[in-house]
Amino acid sequence: MERNTTVAVVGGGAAGLTAALFLARAGIAVEVFDHDRSTLKRAWLANLPGTDGMEGLALLAQLRASVANGTVVLTSAKVDDVAVNDAGFAVQCGADEILCRYVILATGQGTLKLASLAVETTSARQPFVKVNVVTDRWGATSVPGVWAAGVIAGWPSQAVICAGSAAAVAVEIASAINGEFWVDHEDTRTPTDQA
Repeated sequence: MERNTTVAVVGGGAAGLTAALFLARAGIAVEVFDHDRSTLKRAWLANLPGTDGMEGLALLAQLRASVANGTVVLTSAKVDDVAVNDAGFAVQCGADEILCRYVILATGQGTLKLASLAVETTSARQPFVKVNVVTDRWGATSVPGVWAAGVIAGWPSQAVICAGSAAAVAVEIASAINGEFWVDHEDTRTPTDQA
């Protein structure tokens, strides 16, 4: 079955779900593909700002709930391949083909087995990580329209750092789509408070 989205996110851990959250807040259609292999499920997050620590599984549940109400589709499946096409990319996921303009790789510490996607890779920076995708400082890879965030992009495996790298990627993509720098601010002060 063929369907469309604007951004396909490969990986549903802290990085992938944060990217999806930021893109959804910018009004951009996103589909997140995750086959529930995040190491975050087994982590205790003692360094997450604003908390006294929390289980990684609880953070994943909160992130999933945050994106479930917007323009994000959560698909529980493994991505088999990503190929460049005239409109952008075709994401192969079982019998489904998802056409999109942008792809975010947020696959964590595993290998990157996408035969048709020729992104530049390098040796991993940290233990237990198989490979890193080479990116510029904002997460863009060697393939235009493909971005990488979190551990796969060489960031340390702490959830807050992975989420931050994904937020930066999402801002870059939202800015490209909107044609100007996109900033997500909610000013809750009333006009009288601002005086």
